[in-house]
Amino acid sequence: MTAQAQFTVKDDNGNIINDGDIIEYGSLDQSLSELQFFVTNDNTSEPIFSRIEYVSKTNGTTSVFEELCYEVECFFAVPVGTFIPPAHYEAIEIAPGRTTGIGNHFYDNDPGNGGNVDSVFTFRQFDGLTGTNSSGHTLTFTYRYNPLLSVNGNTKVNLSLHTTLVSDYLTIDVNEPVQMTVYDLQGRLVKHGNLQIGQQVVNVSDLSSNVYVVQFKNEGGATKTSKVIIR
Repeated sequence: MTAQAQFTVKDDNGNIINDGDIIEYGSLDQSLSELQFFVTNDNTSEPIFSRIEYVSKTNGTTSVFEELCYEVECFFAVPVGTFIPPAHYEAIEIAPGRTTGIGNHFYDNDPGNGGNVDSVFTFRQFDGLTGTNSSGHTLTFTYRYNPLLSVNGNTKVNLSLHTTLVSDYLTIDVNEPVQMTVYDLQGRLVKHGNLQIGQQVVNVSDLSSNVYVVQFKNEGGATKTSKVIIR
């Protein structure tokens, strides 16, 4: 039962962090680039046991990630391949229907070697408090430092997709005007448009069943990228 449980991750603005998302920051100042997050156990009858895996870093001056806090405490200079909490700690138990509290966040201050610095993380479920077997739902996203954003004074895109598994319509809660572009996995542009503030419903019934990359760009030039599966 627990292995089938699902969870939802949101940022401090209530935006859902989807599998495959890239969340960009243009500053190394923690007050501007700290990604706060909340994990909700969507199962109403079973607890889940959660850890975060630090998967990789690309183009950094060092491979470690500056700071990751998840319920129990904060961990600093986290090496690639590490789980938070580590194996010698108990996993984070999230009761049925419960959401984790405040204080959980990602933050890195690596300026990189020119270009984007990408740190990849995966939220994983485990089979118990002390279990080491990953099971059930996973969610992988990229925390990105993009130095070009700091030059242009841009900010992160503020919107949320209701789901990334859709049939005919893609529903998006938009909190600022954005430009939307949709690409297939070969990089070909298949749809584009401008979205205004409010709940927007985009008709994707003209697209064949497949995986697509959806990119949103705000007026400051910041982008948010998600993978969407059209059935």
